[in-house]
Amino acid sequence: MAIRSWFWVALLVVGILPIGLPTLGHPAGSVIILATDYPPFDIAEPEDDRLGFDHEVAVEAFKRKGITAEVVYVPWSRAVSETEAGNYPGLLTCAHTVERAEHFLFSAPISQEAYGVFYRTGHPVENIRSIADLTGQRVASVLEYAPNAGMERQGVELVSISTDTAGFKMLELERVDYFHTGQAAGQHLKKKLGYRNEFGFRSFVVWDYFLCFSRKHADSEELRQVFNKGLAELRADGTYDSIHARYR
Repeated sequence: MAIRSWFWVALLVVGILPIGLPTLGHPAGSVIILATDYPPFDIAEPEDDRLGFDHEVAVEAFKRKGITAEVVYVPWSRAVSETEAGNYPGLLTCAHTVERAEHFLFSAPISQEAYGVFYRTGHPVENIRSIADLTGQRVASVLEYAPNAGMERQGVELVSISTDTAGFKMLELERVDYFHTGQAAGQHLKKKLGYRNEFGFRSFVVWDYFLCFSRKHADSEELRQVFNKGLAELRADGTYDSIHARYR
């Protein structure tokens, strides 16, 4: 009799306890998103309680749909590889490329960034109207940035740097003529480094940014749909604009 009783107790417990992840729409649901320090989009060490507008939008969009999102900061190469492998479902802040589309699903756009070049104030830029005009110039950039593929296809030879900080330093020391990066990210860093009017900026193209979901993670498609619904709600009621206004 004791064995039979324990058998029915075990069946009852299995029937009650959730199997695997909580239902995504349930308040107990949670998700981990990987990101790298990329102010003002994603900020690893909060600045005046600001976490980055993509960070805040992602967390709030999931929250609207009953999901607690945690953004974990790691180096970019690791964030990409871990998400690509399906170890984590989501990746911030992610631009669309043909290569990435093989491994990731893309949310609705969450932000935009103008890409172009910073240059020393007074440096002649009258003839620099497009990416192709940078051919033969000394242009520094972090090679992992998605827009750089288009730069190289148009014949621009890039000087590899490890960080945007190095780009501004090389530009200041006249070791390069231009520093290619995103405008919002560059302006934020420039201010943080203490530069004022030393550099100008010329934009060439605007890129959409997304929350990317791993094709190898079992919950990615469902998470993407839930996130997009939450994001649409944020845009509709003005929360999205309110978040971005704190960074202007």
